[in-house]
Amino acid sequence: MRHLRAAKRTRRGPHTRQQILDASLRLFSERGFARTTVRDIARQAGITDAAIYYHFESKRELLEALVEERGFLSSLQDLARLQADFPLQETLHWTARGAINIMDENRDFLRLIIMEGLGGDEAALEQYGRLLGLWESALTAVLRRYQDKGELPENSAETVARHIIYTILMAFQESLLGRYVSPDASVEERRATLGTFVSPALDHIIQGLSQNS
Repeated sequence: MRHLRAAKRTRRGPHTRQQILDASLRLFSERGFARTTVRDIARQAGITDAAIYYHFESKRELLEALVEERGFLSSLQDLARLQADFPLQETLHWTARGAINIMDENRDFLRLIIMEGLGGDEAALEQYGRLLGLWESALTAVLRRYQDKGELPENSAETVARHIIYTILMAFQESLLGRYVSPDASVEERRATLGTFVSPALDHIIQGLSQNS
């Protein structure tokens, strides 16, 4: 029922809905989720409070919609369908580059989720947990295919997925804090630097698996 209602709202006002999402992302990033009101968003978008409530029931639903709009869910669905057709090391490096690119593309939004979550905001924590849970599930599904081929130790897929995700996530968070990455770096330089940190760590994880298998 909720999805039908959302679809109806989208059909009746796609441009207004996008205005609301754009204004929300801008204000959430500048002020934080908790400190932004629906009235603030309405003013920023140049519409009424009632127009926002026509499309979204709450700020929490707005944040959920932003997660969906940023392309995270479709990317994770694609990841979950990835087959074990290439060598494990090649697949992990490829998926890591993809993760770095989409995270960096959405760095302001992810900074918001991470910082608001650390501050204890329940809506931000919910979306952070949702994204990490889906990422872990998708990567675990891929690694289980390698496990079935005998390229990973038995019952190791979930643990390895967590190690890989935390490695990428930590490198990304370091970049948000300005460590090892110049604030003046271009997008290409920033992503290359993140890859430089992540790649050796992934190789180390793979080498450790080889020694234990």
